[in-house]
Amino acid sequence: MKSKTRIHYANRLEPVLQWLASHPDAAPDLYYLADLACLSPYHFHRVYRALMGETVNATMLRVRMHRASVDLAGDRPMQQVAQRAGYTSQAAFNRAFGTVFGVPPGRYRHARSRPFNPQELGMYPTTIEQFAGASLATLAHQGDYQHIGATFDRLFMLASSRDLVGPATRSFGVYYDDPAQVPADKLRSRAGLTLPDGAAADAVFEPFALPAAPCAVLEYTGPYSEIEAAYHWLFSEWLPGSGHETLDFPMWEEYVNDPKTTPAAELKTRIYLPLA
Repeated sequence: MKSKTRIHYANRLEPVLQWLASHPDAAPDLYYLADLACLSPYHFHRVYRALMGETVNATMLRVRMHRASVDLAGDRPMQQVAQRAGYTSQAAFNRAFGTVFGVPPGRYRHARSRPFNPQELGMYPTTIEQFAGASLATLAHQGDYQHIGATFDRLFMLASSRDLVGPATRSFGVYYDDPAQVPADKLRSRAGLTLPDGAAADAVFEPFALPAAPCAVLEYTGPYSEIEAAYHWLFSEWLPGSGHETLDFPMWEEYVNDPKTTPAAELKTRIYLPLA
């Protein structure tokens, strides 16, 4: 597609992405989604796949499996977790979850239910690096951090339609609040990406600058739903023994690989704690 055409279709798909994010339990109806996008139902799926890089069903599966991993950290019955993920068969859910996370849901729940032990979490490599700073095109997100994936989907669709995504693009999430202290619906964050040299973002994005500063950088590998344990270790173990003071600026994360194509257990995230 030409750039103007891609922007045109990206704008049409925005209400579709918003609907999918707010209705994770619904069975997507082709005719309703096509109507939201003001597109012919004969062509809707092709347009969606061309701009999103995956099908509607793949988007919903990714959202539901991530939610299932969060559910498994609680006491929701396994059958309910499977049903919320769209499976009436426990065996089918077990296979699907295992494909995404590398372990069956029962084993995943058992691992998440063990008491927190800092000694077991000493495997997080943490170094001090001088961050060069970065200018980002961003979209604001308010609500549970675990739902920011939908905002990243919108961000990359809008940026791709404007030819702003390439091999050198870096993806960042900025997180203002402590989820242990702030209610989930009040949490503030930001999904962002770097722009190609010389490129300018239009008004659909909000500019945001990450500062040039020394940072403690923790290398985390695993599902996004388990990342809070890495933050706990960073603040309870690393920071008290480091002798460093924190900068008056929120933390941010850099996402090294693509969650659409990478198994959850292999996702790599760099957590940046800016230092004074």
